[in-house]
Amino acid sequence: MSGLAERLVNRIAGRAGKAGPSRRGFLGGAAVLGAALAVDPWSYLTRPASAYDAVCGADNTCAAGYTVFCCTINAGSNTCPPDSFIGGWWKADASNFCGGSARYYIDCNAYRDGRYSCHCNNTTCDQRRVACNQFRYGQCNTQIPYSNTGPVLCRVVSCTPPWVQYGATCSSSAATDNNTATHSAPCLSGHPPVGTLESATASGNLVQLKGWAYDPDLPASSVRLVVYQDGKPLTVVTANHARPDVNAARHITGNHGFTLTLAATTGTHNYACHAINIGGGSGNTLIGVHNVAVNLGSPPTGSLERASAVGNQVTLSGWAFDRDAPGSSVRVVIYVDDKPYTVITTSVARPDVNAAFHITGNHGYRLQLTATPGRHNYKVYALNLGKGSGAPLIGMHNVVVGSAAAGAHPAGPSSLGTRSAGASSLGAQPASAAAGTGNRLEVVSATDSGVRITGWASDPADPTVALPIAISENGELMHWLEAGHQPRFEVMVPAAAGLHRYSVHAFTQAGQELTIGNHAVAVTQAGPVGELEQLDAFGAAIRIAGWAYHPDQPSASVPITVWRDGAPLSRHEAGLARPDINRQYGAAGDPGFDVIIDALPGRHTYTVYAASLQAGQPDQLIGSRTIEITPADLPWTGAST
Repeated sequence: MSGLAERLVNRIAGRAGKAGPSRRGFLGGAAVLGAALAVDPWSYLTRPASAYDAVCGADNTCAAGYTVFCCTINAGSNTCPPDSFIGGWWKADASNFCGGSARYYIDCNAYRDGRYSCHCNNTTCDQRRVACNQFRYGQCNTQIPYSNTGPVLCRVVSCTPPWVQYGATCSSSAATDNNTATHSAPCLSGHPPVGTLESATASGNLVQLKGWAYDPDLPASSVRLVVYQDGKPLTVVTANHARPDVNAARHITGNHGFTLTLAATTGTHNYACHAINIGGGSGNTLIGVHNVAVNLGSPPTGSLERASAVGNQVTLSGWAFDRDAPGSSVRVVIYVDDKPYTVITTSVARPDVNAAFHITGNHGYRLQLTATPGRHNYKVYALNLGKGSGAPLIGMHNVVVGSAAAGAHPAGPSSLGTRSAGASSLGAQPASAAAGTGNRLEVVSATDSGVRITGWASDPADPTVALPIAISENGELMHWLEAGHQPRFEVMVPAAAGLHRYSVHAFTQAGQELTIGNHAVAVTQAGPVGELEQLDAFGAAIRIAGWAYHPDQPSASVPITVWRDGAPLSRHEAGLARPDINRQYGAAGDPGFDVIIDALPGRHTYTVYAASLQAGQPDQLIGSRTIEITPADLPWTGAST
């Protein structure tokens, strides 16, 4: 129905304020959905076009017959005044105020108690009528009878459909009057709120939203926010937590932060936050949208911290737990040379793990097994307990058995340990062991993306046979490079800023360890730093794990991008606790990442970059590995304890 019909009926009524027919009659019997709740409007999402700022548009006189805007008589607030309720709505299509979409006009009806008398507004150019037009479209709050419905007090405007904005309070039965498309008021100009929904995280069936918002027109005041879940209004929260960082960055005062915890059903949910305008602006800004997976579970995590050989006895030790059942022990599957060997349960107390991850229970494991002489590969998979899926690879190490020099070499970095500078723990083989073979460390130099290490490693018995090499960084075995087609090797390793000491060792087929060389290098890399610690296949998936952080923003989560065969594949957020990295590098947030992606059969190279977090700076390479998916990589999960 149109505003023209409204004016005609009003004139027939004879005088302003005289009761007239209900607007229900103009709806032509359209179905009206009811609700049992009268609510105060939550949001107003329109942003006026600049051409209409501070002007009132057409039909702005009292004689034109239209009702005043609520912000004109309600202290600048685009909401229903006290003792009024949403009675109905109409729309104007293709509105400049709403970016070409429909603009909605919501009537705030007074109650039939005589509190408001009919008059013309004279405070601004919006001189339209106040509490004069006795109509009701009737799509909203149908539980309030016409006998208790007074005149239309004022109009609220919005770019959001009322049946979305107010939920079941209003129906979608449409009425249109495009003649109202240019109507405006001075109080509808100004600045909309600003803010950010910084994070949306889930723990069990609870979702936590964090962020900030304020209105530039009233920067010292706290604003309200409307939270939508899956496109429906859920609740209102006030941004009244102290955020000194926001105040310092924006040069404002007051409290503008918010933290909200909500219960949610299992599944993936969409959360959107709108900041409610309180000043002269006319827009309720959408400050953020996040999708959150609620209680879908996560795979277990852990580490193979040590794999060492004494004689023909190999000892494997580490830890594992499932975030969905953090107090329970988990089973781990041991592979030897890509074949399933046994399954054990984490039964060793690890108070350091419990303290680092704030959990209880026994999560350590230790296994001793007998091995034949030579080099062996050990893999450990953790079996899922909770709602997550998959059995991720938590560690893989190579151990040389039967070599006198290999008696106590470590198998890789501990996820909880700290690194210390010092001599290589791969043994004390003197550099002269490689003399006469042509084996040498040529270059150890810092680059924009890490440290480049080149040299030669060949078997003394046959200089044409290339040897596998191990690279120790600051006294800890960090990288293993399989033998290539030729003795010369070249490898790029990620490195954080600082002084790094590298020691390179080669292993002959007979198990002899050769020290290729030692070198120290200073790294002055700018931007984010990190490391790709694990990239392993498990069934039809690939696990990519490591850490990344930005020294200039030590508490921020750094996004990482995974590339496959030179093309970008997926983007992920670092967000896992890594107390070892925080201790070592002075990070303050959760720099760890552990992601699962679909695998492709064949041989592929995966490269991981850390985002710079600063405009104009390139992402930094933190690791690259090549992996081949074959039937032998399919995990064995049928073991029992």
